[in-house]
Amino acid sequence: MKRIGIITLVDRNIGNRLQNYALQEFFKKKGFEPQTIGWRKFDRKKIVIKSILKKYYLALLKKKSYNYTWDIFDLNIDWSDVIIPYDAKEVDENVRTKFDYFVVGSDQVWNPNFYYYVPRAFLRYADDKQKIAFAASFGVSEMPADYEEEYASALGKFKCISVREDAGREIVKKLTNKDAEVLLDPTMLISVDEWKKVAKKSKYKPKDRYVVKYFLGDNSKEYDDFIKAKADELGAKIIDILHSDDTWIIGPAEFVYLYEHAEAAFVDSFHGSVFSILFNKPFLVFDRIGTSGTGNMNSRIETLLNTFGLEEHRVTDLVSANRVDMTFDNNKVQEVLFKKREEANKFVERAFGK
Repeated sequence: MKRIGIITLVDRNIGNRLQNYALQEFFKKKGFEPQTIGWRKFDRKKIVIKSILKKYYLALLKKKSYNYTWDIFDLNIDWSDVIIPYDAKEVDENVRTKFDYFVVGSDQVWNPNFYYYVPRAFLRYADDKQKIAFAASFGVSEMPADYEEEYASALGKFKCISVREDAGREIVKKLTNKDAEVLLDPTMLISVDEWKKVAKKSKYKPKDRYVVKYFLGDNSKEYDDFIKAKADELGAKIIDILHSDDTWIIGPAEFVYLYEHAEAAFVDSFHGSVFSILFNKPFLVFDRIGTSGTGNMNSRIETLLNTFGLEEHRVTDLVSANRVDMTFDNNKVQEVLFKKREEANKFVERAFGK
């Protein structure tokens, strides 16, 4: 059984927690033994006790200062006892003997605008033959010149590289002359039924019909008015996952549950788009507002929509968006999913051996 050390982003972002879990489960189905390597120790007992106490203490005081659902979700992750900080300094030199392979991915592990995450993701503490990238993302369309030499040196030593976006493939080719394969985000490699098993009912689910709004960027009155009109057409309320005082308790498992039961979704998020597709929900994707300094985030959504032939779900202007059919042919989506999942399976065979 191959021992896999997963190196990925570990913070309070719904997408990165869900893709972490999905990659773990994907590897388990391959007969591997995956463990996620954190930047600090994960104490299961402490998390459980802390979450229970906080839940009832804050309920008694009617405070909303602590969202315990994130800690509870992370109990689904198989955490390694190995700790590698983000700067990847002072790493035990014997760490390479504890795993057969180190896998970096998915999500924006190589985004130069979030460089404090990157040293861990270069895997310099591993032997070259142990270094695998699985659907890793740069989060930008072009690598800034100041980073090219460092990235070229680090990525050139990887045994196998797969990326999540077409732009990522071009970056790898330019920097290393390697041919990187574009794979699905891990969240799309496990089935809807598997996602339903980890979903948890949110206490903020309305009794009536609702649509999901999941915007990582800033709010816009134009967007809000448009979404309100669409929700009214459906006779549905709006659950604003990130911009409402009522939804502060929603974590990754509750997010999945809300998507499962929503009438439609309005997003500016990659993973918001992913779960719209997975759960066959009518959806629209909006340009994100207020993300200057983080690079061009469009490549990952463009690759996703192009892969499934859903380009028309991208909102370029609100006038034309009114004419868009938010539904899609799920049979065609399932055909693409099957093909792309097979590509991921074949990549695993090449990277890790049968």
